[in-house]
Amino acid sequence: MASVSDRHAGGRPRTREPSELYVRVESLAKRKGLRLDELAKRAGIAVATLYQLSDPKVSTAKAIATALGITVDRLLSPPKRPARRTA
Repeated sequence: MASVSDRHAGGRPRTREPSELYVRVESLAKRKGLRLDELAKRAGIAVATLYQLSDPKVSTAKAIATALGITVDRLLSPPKRPARRTA
């Protein structure tokens, strides 16, 4: 999994794993043919907000979902996994 880089207060780089929501948003944007900077612009939010996405405000989630053309429920719900077949 790719890492998200941001900075400590002292300006030193810090690397952390991206949140599940960030990964989902990134995947949905790619499916729509959008780069994250384009998605942020459409949603009216900063690109940094997308990179730090884990527990967004309702207004932020709604803006991102609208920009992606999906519902907030779909944005915030983990993808459903197919049921396993039993022998």
